[in-house]
Amino acid sequence: MKWDRLIIKSIGALGVLQMTNYLVPILVIPILLSRVGLESYGMIVLAQGIMNFAVAIADFGFNLTGTRLISLAQGDLVLERSVTQKILVIKVFLLLVTFIGLTFLVKIVSQWHSYEYLILISYLIVIGNVLMPVWYFQGVQKMIWLALLNFLSRMFYLGAVLFFIKSSDDLLWVNFYNGLGWCVASFFGWVVLIIKMKFRFDKHSINTIFVFWHQNVPIFLSEGVTTFYRNIGVVIAGFFLSAPLMGIFVIIDRIMMLIANSYTLVYRAIFPMLCNLVKESDRILKDFLFSMFSKLLVLVLLGMASVIFFGRPLIEMLSDEIVLTDIDSYLWILPVFIFILFCNLPISLLIIALDKKKAYFNYHLIGLITALVLFPLLVSFLKINGLLIGIVVAEFSMILFGGAVLRRIYRKPVNS
Repeated sequence: MKWDRLIIKSIGALGVLQMTNYLVPILVIPILLSRVGLESYGMIVLAQGIMNFAVAIADFGFNLTGTRLISLAQGDLVLERSVTQKILVIKVFLLLVTFIGLTFLVKIVSQWHSYEYLILISYLIVIGNVLMPVWYFQGVQKMIWLALLNFLSRMFYLGAVLFFIKSSDDLLWVNFYNGLGWCVASFFGWVVLIIKMKFRFDKHSINTIFVFWHQNVPIFLSEGVTTFYRNIGVVIAGFFLSAPLMGIFVIIDRIMMLIANSYTLVYRAIFPMLCNLVKESDRILKDFLFSMFSKLLVLVLLGMASVIFFGRPLIEMLSDEIVLTDIDSYLWILPVFIFILFCNLPISLLIIALDKKKAYFNYHLIGLITALVLFPLLVSFLKINGLLIGIVVAEFSMILFGGAVLRRIYRKPVNS
């Protein structure tokens, strides 16, 4: 089928180039553990977690809605330019507001005083991620450029860590180089967009930009809830776990983040097309989803089997001797996490492609509420396994809610 060839081409291009991109965090973890130590590495990850919240605020969910609008524009350069410019203006404004807010928080939160400079320097990560024109490249299905830019960013970061991070004295510079890599990639992204795509800037009234911003508030709230949910485990671990257990959980959490990131290959390839297919007949949409996800299921099952049989060697690459003896009992989460994210992927994609903003927000809110209720209770008795069980239950609650939403929508045919 036509979409099979297009999706395979997109996933293949992203897969080949982003494979190295996903391997970089795996390579960086043992380097940082050996050079800066487990405690300093935990502080680096904590600062990155704070930046993830800042990214969610400053991005405002436009990487989702922008992608959808650019895809629906179907080559209308005027409309594509209008959407991109509005998004850029809003993002720059939100970056300024977010940095001012972060600076204020650093000054008033006493626990952050010791890491003030580390947190503020880490803001480069936010700038680079937020200004990357992801929405445009995904919307026009030019994922090859996005993959190349991500590859450039991660190679810059890996090279900087290898050559410039020598000891815990270089703690401040780890996230600086991480953020600088994203900023360099973002700059070249705009160069490509402006030159190759013949992009130019037009004027827009403040009222037009405000209306565009206001329409995206539900998606922003959804993305904020998602970011908080994805990072709350590290925060809870910081309160309830000892330093060694915190180090173990951080490593497991990084692996789960890599697994989650691998699904972005499918998301970036499928989402723009899905936005258009939901307007077609339900039969075409069903055939598309079955074709894509039946093939993906085979890869998911192979991935689960690989983790089950080769989990220990994987962990040996990601950690040092200080945690190797205690980490085996937590590896059960990895194959479960791979499968449960696979189940959630088509649900979340379809809800947002249908432009069900309120349902999309509630979908993620269910996961957050479940996690907030379960994490403190379970971690008190089961430590790390309590956090991992809470993650699984929260993801499953999202599947149940999202499935109920889609069942209600498609109880009667929406399109003939």
